[in-house]
Amino acid sequence: MKVIICHDGSEGSRKALQLGIELFKPQGADIIIVTVVEEPLDASSADEESFQKWRDKRGEDLKEAAKWVPNHGLEVDALLVIGDPRKMIIEVAKKKEPDAVVIARRAVGGPWEGRRTRRLAA
Repeated sequence: MKVIICHDGSEGSRKALQLGIELFKPQGADIIIVTVVEEPLDASSADEESFQKWRDKRGEDLKEAAKWVPNHGLEVDALLVIGDPRKMIIEVAKKKEPDAVVIARRAVGGPWEGRRTRRLAA
């Protein structure tokens, strides 16, 4: 069994990782943690520098998350991808063919009320 868990370093994504581990550990799932960094909107050097810092921060968050998974007896693969989060998560899912995808949400309300979650579920 393969499970993709989307992770952006937020508290919600850390909780989603914990829940995903708890939920899929009995099945011995291989965990694929995916972090997506959006590309800068313009080509200025200031924007590029900001993007590089953000990518580095996300990469460190991803490494920390990936270190945590083997402590629970599961295999982990960590992917940092660049692009639109909705499109990149779908692309990774098509390539990896997981049995489940775990996505945290930031919006308040029901489980399908986040814009990205609605788009991915469609």
